[in-house]
Amino acid sequence: MLVFKHATWENRFDLDAQKLSVLVVENPAMLWKYCAELLTQSEGQAGEFCILKNFAEQPFDKSCHVEVNIAGLNLNTKKLQTALIKKCVELSISPEFEQDLRRNSVQLYEFCKLVCQDIGYSIELNEDVDTAGLFKLFPLSLRESFDSLLEKLIEYVNVNAEFLKVKIFVFLFLTKFLSYNDLCKFFEHCRYQEISIISIEESLPKFFESGDIPCQGLIVDSDCIEITKKLFNS
Repeated sequence: MLVFKHATWENRFDLDAQKLSVLVVENPAMLWKYCAELLTQSEGQAGEFCILKNFAEQPFDKSCHVEVNIAGLNLNTKKLQTALIKKCVELSISPEFEQDLRRNSVQLYEFCKLVCQDIGYSIELNEDVDTAGLFKLFPLSLRESFDSLLEKLIEYVNVNAEFLKVKIFVFLFLTKFLSYNDLCKFFEHCRYQEISIISIEESLPKFFESGDIPCQGLIVDSDCIEITKKLFNS
């Protein structure tokens, strides 16, 4: 069981991919404070949010991704590009590509050696191949051509879950960017992939009480004091 909580909360989210988690923060100043704190923690800095697994605290930046700008969603983050290069390196040294890697590395070495000889100084060229460096010669990025925001969100959670092993995603105002039908489709996809979704909202959308999506809501009121927890459609 994964737990998502803040040091000041009395309650917590028991994360379950079978439920959409909704954090409602009615006070605007507290809402943006939480967002700023989540962003800094997602970059590895200290903060008061934590994720627990079997009562042990997990590295926040490796366990959770935070996205506060859904409209400008960027699939090609530095973390993901690094992970993609690592995966390419693993594949390149596999039996399937080993001979191709060796042959092409020799050709590239001979080219570099030829260029170095023309510099006019005695230069030693290391014959050891930096395989990761080969994949940095050409900019590597995911193609971002999607017919809808829903498709882009699904791709975003898929690649981060596969390459960075992230299973918790926090979105700001998810319900403002997706229609109810698209939200249902997104939730179903994440539920099938065992991915937990937390949406931060200003108020609890009405369809969470009457819709088809099982969800849990944690509500921080306008005084930033009382915290209540509600379950819907469970």
